[in-house]
Amino acid sequence: MKSIFSLAFLSVMLFAEAQQISVSDVARNIKFNKTINEINNGKQKISYSDIQGVPYYTKGFVNARVGDTSSWVPIRYNSFLDTIEILDKLEVYEIPKEQSYPKFTLEKTNEKLVLLNTGDQYAGYFFELSDGKYRILRKVITKFYDAVPAPNSLISGTPARFEMERPIYFIKTENGIVRVPKNVKELPAMFPEKKDELNNFIKSNKIKLNSEEDLLKLGVLLNQ
Repeated sequence: MKSIFSLAFLSVMLFAEAQQISVSDVARNIKFNKTINEINNGKQKISYSDIQGVPYYTKGFVNARVGDTSSWVPIRYNSFLDTIEILDKLEVYEIPKEQSYPKFTLEKTNEKLVLLNTGDQYAGYFFELSDGKYRILRKVITKFYDAVPAPNSLISGTPARFEMERPIYFIKTENGIVRVPKNVKELPAMFPEKKDELNNFIKSNKIKLNSEEDLLKLGVLLNQ
């Protein structure tokens, strides 16, 4: 996807003054780019429609609340590019990663997309599973796999595809962000201030760190 033009930029920050927002408000008040649904794989440009799968968390646009406002706008999360796109009439635009628009709450699922600068390759949007001093986060990543030509007439090739990877979980603290380990026994050492509570928690529960239900329980414990 490449940027082809941008709308006028205004310095007014909506969240300082208003509690309601519309697509037109977003369009007028931030600089953002119109999107093109294609990939340059180094050899040629490939349209999204010619690639198996989708680069989005949801196939279509869904209503979302922007920040703490009370109104809804249609967005979709591009988990391949880690960007949020907004639909304005028949045009699609990419919202820049700016702190003036740090959170989007999906209407139907109540999932929260939050913008975090983690200082590494994961910086960008995360789904916030629980808030508090210790925030449980899910990172969703979609990867693009280029087409593989058939080596011979007996073996078929593989078409280009988008594939969503298994989610990666993190815990955000006041001091930074840590990746949830695969081995639950590693947790107590990562949070020495909660070491005893975590040891007792692990002994009393069959915790699976790839289970969001268990991660929510962990969030409750950490925030006590």
